[in-house]
Amino acid sequence: YYDQKKKIVFLHLTTTLDAAAIAGACAEMGSKLMNHSDSHHFWKSQDAEVVISLVFLFSVCHILILSHPVPMFDISYDSLFHHISNFRTKLMPLIKDILKDCTVGRDWWVNGRPCPPRLLFVIQKTTGDSSKKKKPPLKRLQHTLEDQIYKILRNSRVLTNNAVHCLFTVPPNQAFVHIMTKQYNQVKQEEDPIKGMLNLLRKSCETHRDPTAKSRAYRLLTNPPTQWEDGEEDVKENPIWDFLSQHTELVFEKKGFRDSVGRNPLPTHFELPTLKNWIKVANELHRLMFSTSLKIEKDEALLAKTAEIKQQLQVQMDPENRFSEARCSKVVSLASAAYQSNLPLHYTSKVHRNQLAQALATYMLHARGPAKEKYEVCVQAECEAFWNDGRRLCEVRSLTGRHCVHRFHDLPDDLKSQPDANPPKIFHSSRSRSLAASSCGRIQGSREDPFTLREANCDFYSRLDARAHPLSESDVYKFPVHTPEKQEKVIVSDELHKFVEQMTISADETDNSSLKSKQEPLPTEDAANSQNYTQESEAEEAEDADETKTAGSDSRQRTVSANYDFSLNSDAMAEVDAECVEEGPELQLFTEGMMHSQLTVEGVLPLFSSWSLVRLGCASIYTPIRGLDFPGFLPGTNYLVPWEIPIMTEEPGTTQWPVPGEARKLPIKETKLTLREATTKAYIGYEYETPRGQRFICSGPDKSVKVTSSGVVRDPIQPLLDLNMPLFTLSPVSGRSGKMLTGQLMRVIIVTPQESSVRVIIKPQVVPGPNPTPTFYPSDPEISLRPNSMWVLRLPYVYVSETGPHIQPKD
Repeated sequence: YYDQKKKIVFLHLTTTLDAAAIAGACAEMGSKLMNHSDSHHFWKSQDAEVVISLVFLFSVCHILILSHPVPMFDISYDSLFHHISNFRTKLMPLIKDILKDCTVGRDWWVNGRPCPPRLLFVIQKTTGDSSKKKKPPLKRLQHTLEDQIYKILRNSRVLTNNAVHCLFTVPPNQAFVHIMTKQYNQVKQEEDPIKGMLNLLRKSCETHRDPTAKSRAYRLLTNPPTQWEDGEEDVKENPIWDFLSQHTELVFEKKGFRDSVGRNPLPTHFELPTLKNWIKVANELHRLMFSTSLKIEKDEALLAKTAEIKQQLQVQMDPENRFSEARCSKVVSLASAAYQSNLPLHYTSKVHRNQLAQALATYMLHARGPAKEKYEVCVQAECEAFWNDGRRLCEVRSLTGRHCVHRFHDLPDDLKSQPDANPPKIFHSSRSRSLAASSCGRIQGSREDPFTLREANCDFYSRLDARAHPLSESDVYKFPVHTPEKQEKVIVSDELHKFVEQMTISADETDNSSLKSKQEPLPTEDAANSQNYTQESEAEEAEDADETKTAGSDSRQRTVSANYDFSLNSDAMAEVDAECVEEGPELQLFTEGMMHSQLTVEGVLPLFSSWSLVRLGCASIYTPIRGLDFPGFLPGTNYLVPWEIPIMTEEPGTTQWPVPGEARKLPIKETKLTLREATTKAYIGYEYETPRGQRFICSGPDKSVKVTSSGVVRDPIQPLLDLNMPLFTLSPVSGRSGKMLTGQLMRVIIVTPQESSVRVIIKPQVVPGPNPTPTFYPSDPEISLRPNSMWVLRLPYVYVSETGPHIQPKD
């Protein structure tokens, strides 16, 4: 505000000590800040802004007024003055560079200000009621405060004998403390503008003795504020202008402030600029201290230096943050030591999270102050770096649920970048081995824990079958699999490419109703939680090659699964001319996983077969008295269950010769055919296999086959035909530790009868979990077995769908 009459420019500093400013700051803090550290830095930045604003005022003003609410000097002003002095000292070279281009005197340019400004104190409220006393002690209180303020500032070296080097001065022989009385407090309470205007309107309507005289209220309402004249009514007790005018008179008289003390006081410089020059200097200094975007290169250099000095000021004004950073930086090493204690050479993310929680608990126990969140991030980053520095364990789990024991690594054919700097290229391994038999069951070999579906159900058995006695191609049943065509004949349009990519098998597409219709009730109440049941293969007698029996397998087992995505793909993904699409063959879709009931697209084939069906030879190679001559079978459990199938045979009748003396009833060579009921034998066995290579055949759910001393199987065949078989069952023999081992249904051995009139058809189906687990089946769901043969149907080792592998239960 510029008073033209008194030729004084008034500057009002608005800070967070004002009600409106602190309300806006609180609103901003509530919308943007989230934690204690942000709140602390926010308020410290506000304090730094106050210091910068005060430096500006101390550089352009002659007189400054400090308004305080109570008649007690706040000792925090002392540290504030020191911060202002230090910041102004660091900013002096930049201020002098700015003043070079301004019209100022040499003393102003050297000292960076027109004169050492005077600081006056105004107390807004007094304690007690001084009106009851005859001599109010306002003067005594004023002198007491002046002495107290002067001593405090002198002891803290804010005020010295030489006023030129001080941030401000106080007059040695004049009053520099003013106390506002009760009258000013009443004016402050009645400063409502609406109420004041109504009072003025009421006074203007009062009748005066002189009808031509105009009241003061009328003059105030009709004239602008610049033409208001102070009359006798304006004279009040302790007016603030009387207090201020004795200091402004020295400025206008150009005498300056002679505030230096001592035996030989040095004169202080003083300059009273014109309004134009003062505004120019004030704008340049304001641009230096508060502007954030400058276009001139010189100004950009000044801005960079100013920003650096401001950063130093914030650090200097924040002792809490300095203490907190010193404290928290020491605690980081303690937290790292807590993390690294009792750690193995390589460990998983679960161990890492547990150790990190312990490290953070140690850190939070000792950390203090606003830097706590900052160094908490440092603790997490240091622990992460320690874990990734060759100590991270590969967490890829096998299809049986065991994770890889190697450190974090890449696969030999993996080209993707990994977080580790130089990860080794090795295959996954859980160091878990089991003893398993080949597809035909004639030899056994050591199996590594599989990590891929192809290795588990195809590649392992292919390598093991190559070591066994080779079979002719006619004895190996070829399940339909996807065979990619030649790439030069592959034709796919962009629309078909996008369509095929979007066709993914999802577990959400499972038809629960169709799955429930396929599952049969379990024989016991606990079987749904602990066992898998499969439908037994059946053989049906046929007359004239028309009667058939079907056999299949169905299982149910609770599983623990991960997320697996097997997408439907076409055998071609190349871009060629659209004309050949119409002429080329129809594209065939395939799945990277296994065939199951949740495949909603028909005609899908797997890339490889997880099932195997081989013919070991004629039915005569199985001797019922000796049983199966395969390795790994437990004593007495290598016998198949016989199945007597009744059949009707046609055979010629006896020739009827005439008795002597009787008439001949039939011609001598004429005969007739008679039907006779006969039986033929087939043999069925469900083979279970434990991880230690123990093999045994079950004749019913959870019941191993039993034979007599002469090798005769007394178990009936009906449970195999009518009941579901579990996918997992306990072995009849316990292990070395006394714990019962669990066997998995791996093979179904069928010996078909010699009669060609009996045709055996199998339909294997496995449900490895409860609803809504899909039903798994081979790519050829219905297989007709050759008669007079011994067949071995090998089931998959693992069952994997889009929800993950259905692993063996732990209980």
